[in-house]
Amino acid sequence: MHHNIWRIELIATDHILPNEEHDEARMLEVLESIQHTGRWTAPIVLERASLAVMDGHHRLAAARRLSLPRVPCLLLDYLQVDVVPRRPGFRVDGDQIIARSRSRELYPPKTTRHIFPRPLPDCSIDLRALVAWVGDDVVQFT
Repeated sequence: MHHNIWRIELIATDHILPNEEHDEARMLEVLESIQHTGRWTAPIVLERASLAVMDGHHRLAAARRLSLPRVPCLLLDYLQVDVVPRRPGFRVDGDQIIARSRSRELYPPKTTRHIFPRPLPDCSIDLRALVAWVGDDVVQFT
C-alpha cells in the first residue's frame, strides 16, 4: 500500500457502491458541468476493499446518467480517512458506511463528511475517452 502516492484508477461504475442518496438538482449541476467542459476533473473516492463511496455520490450519479462504463477513482481506506456526521442524529464510522453500501440502505444526501489527510488529486480526462473505454476494470494513472 502506498500512503505517499495516491493513484487515480478507472473503476467500473457498476462495481461502485453508494451509501448516500444524491440530491437530483445538485447531480444535474454536476452533470451539466461535466458535459460543458467535456472533461472529468475530480476522481470519486472509494473505500479500497468494498468500493463504497467516500466522496463523489453526485459525480457517480452523473456518470451513471451518462452511461459511463468506468470513472476515475481514488482508492483509500478508513485507516487513512476520518469520517464525521453532517446531520444530527446520525452516528457514522467506516464499518457502518460499508455495511450501508452493501445492504443498499442509503443515508440521506450529505450525511457523512470524510476528512482526507491531504488534498485530493485533480485529473483531467476527456469524457469521450471514458464513454468509449473498452478494457480492464482497473487502469492506473499517476
